[in-house]
Amino acid sequence: MFIVDDNPRFTHSVTAMAPIDGGFEPQEFKVTYRVMDAAEFEKLDLNTREGSDAFLRKVVVGLDDIAGADRKALPYSDQLRDKVIRLPWARKAIVQGYFKAIAKSVEGN
Repeated sequence: MFIVDDNPRFTHSVTAMAPIDGGFEPQEFKVTYRVMDAAEFEKLDLNTREGSDAFLRKVVVGLDDIAGADRKALPYSDQLRDKVIRLPWARKAIVQGYFKAIAKSVEGN
């Protein structure tokens, strides 16, 4: 059965390769995404910083397993989302997680 949902969302774990002295450290966290419909997606130019920021602000609706430097859990907020998407290694993991999930869903249909 194919299900039509007016507000589709999904949560996936992603792994960011955070740079550390002498290498990288895999850091896993969960992202809850809102699926962007084709018409909304076509309005954005993902080749620009403005367009990719707008895309991420629209599709990221939750973050879990995120902690501050003190290792205490941080609750989701738009401010936390904005901090995380400014980090290049986290941004890459979030974008790849979204498109990998969408591509897999298309592949399976």
